[in-house]
Amino acid sequence: MPHDEKQSPPSLADYRELARRRGPFPAERRPLVSVITVALNAAATLARTIDSVHRQTFQSIEHIVVDGGSSDGTVALLKSRLRPSDFSISKTDRGISDAFNKGVALARGTMIQFLNADDWLSPDQIERGVAALDRSGADFVYGDLIFYEAGVPSFRYLGDPDYARKLPLRMPSLNHPTVLARRAAFERIGLFSPRYHHAMEYDWFLRLHKAGGVGVYDPAILGHMTHEGVSNREFLRTIDEVRRIAVAHGRAALPAYVEARLRALKTRSSFFFRQHCEGLYRLTRRSINSSYRPLGDIG
Repeated sequence: MPHDEKQSPPSLADYRELARRRGPFPAERRPLVSVITVALNAAATLARTIDSVHRQTFQSIEHIVVDGGSSDGTVALLKSRLRPSDFSISKTDRGISDAFNKGVALARGTMIQFLNADDWLSPDQIERGVAALDRSGADFVYGDLIFYEAGVPSFRYLGDPDYARKLPLRMPSLNHPTVLARRAAFERIGLFSPRYHHAMEYDWFLRLHKAGGVGVYDPAILGHMTHEGVSNREFLRTIDEVRRIAVAHGRAALPAYVEARLRALKTRSSFFFRQHCEGLYRLTRRSINSSYRPLGDIG
């Protein structure tokens, strides 16, 4: 069944029943930041994610974990690791966008940070993000992201301070695991569209941009993410979804198609070069994303 690209995204009102289940919360105890993690059979990595939230230098935080009905011990881990001020649910969802949206609906903070179950925060990441939002008055802030391969830091994606110019054409380096956004932005433009499964944040950023929303880059904000287990198929689906989203928001179809096919070719090539030639791998990665920096190249 084809996707309806013009279908309106859900709003917080669509999840009001879920939010009610959490019960009343006195305003004077409202956490300033809600960290939202979605998980499915993530027991192998989730403890590191949770621990990184608990180690934050910024204290006014709650952690919301939306589990999709795991069977690997994730639920037991949540019961043992989460604090009384945190919250989790475990129930089958309708995809990752739906899980993200559940997290936003359950969140009580005035700021939202998404943190996937195999990602983790730097100890001062939230503190720096809150300071950047307060300083700038922006709708969201973002920083740099370090990727790990086999447990070793491999490369860094720099945030793109020129993101607004590139956003209508393609997804720039907004590094989603580093983004701290105001809850008011979700109230203003709605939640993530469930029709997208790989690049839903691109659609959300585009909608916010068109509504006059502004983001600010701060290189002091630093997130961490694993790079293992990402297949060619997953990358190709993401590339195609970015193309569809750009076209749905007004980009001409032909140049979007040509750029997507070129990006897919480069991505395939990078997987080959990764095994056979490190120099060509780095050049190809840089041509795919100009924000790519091997860690040895950073001064």
